[in-house]
Amino acid sequence: MTIDDLIQSLLNAADGVLIVDGEQRIVHWNAAAQQLLGYSRAEAVGRNCWELLECCGSDSTLEAARNRRAVAAALAGTPVSSYDTCVRTQWGKPRWINLSLLTLMTSRNPETWLAAVLFRDATQNKRNEQFVTRVLEAVERLRERDALDLPPVISRASPGSGLTHREYEILVLLARGQSTRAIATTLSLSPATVRNHIQGILTKFHVHSRLEAVAYAAEHGIIGNM
Repeated sequence: MTIDDLIQSLLNAADGVLIVDGEQRIVHWNAAAQQLLGYSRAEAVGRNCWELLECCGSDSTLEAARNRRAVAAALAGTPVSSYDTCVRTQWGKPRWINLSLLTLMTSRNPETWLAAVLFRDATQNKRNEQFVTRVLEAVERLRERDALDLPPVISRASPGSGLTHREYEILVLLARGQSTRAIATTLSLSPATVRNHIQGILTKFHVHSRLEAVAYAAEHGIIGNM
């Protein structure tokens, strides 16, 4: 396989693919990249890749520096581990993507080498990670409350025993990060019915938010085996 064959194979991938030269200008851009970020091949080729991969996370300056180092390393032939970063699409919306980088050695001269950046949507995975983090933080706050001998969230005598079967189903789906609409679709219920059941869970647990309900259920083993 020649380097041109390899490049063509990459461009046919389901992942978004952009390939940059030594000055980090885009020389190739595939259809999946357009679908993920919105820019057409004509709009992308010839531009500095960081004009299109604009970071928009909470630490955008650090993320931008990290991304530049990663591409520079790939251009130098240094292996780079896959990682997530948040970029802004052509429509101005933030999107988490997972990046993988490859060195394309076009000759024995490193100055001619290219770097291929393969990326795929990581938004849902990132949301799940963030939800789990918030749940763990809520659990820790409940433990700190207990350690300070503050009034308990709910009687510890029989945690979760007051939930109906439907409430338990909804609690499990909440713990998986599903929205009201997603739960309604999963259980063939109306969103209003789901909201009523959620309110019932909050009332029985004596908590004020879905996150606190999930945290309490996780802390007391109600959904601990999920």
